[in-house]
Amino acid sequence: MKTLENFKLLSISLLLVAALAACDKPGPAETAGKKLDDATNSAGMKIEETVDKVGEKLSEKSDKAGVA
Repeated sequence: MKTLENFKLLSISLLLVAALAACDKPGPAETAGKKLDDATNSAGMKIEETVDKVGEKLSEKSDKAGVA
């Protein structure tokens, strides 16, 4: 009886280890999601840089024109 219980525990443990090992590699959806996140982040940074440049130019123009 004790051998059967030990066998069940060992089987359950091996199944859990196998399940966790299977989760090691990202699937195609995760890879696509990561690429999408990277592209969105890159676009956001470029937009932020552009807005900063436009803001600086507007500030320079208003300083030259004497507008507060």
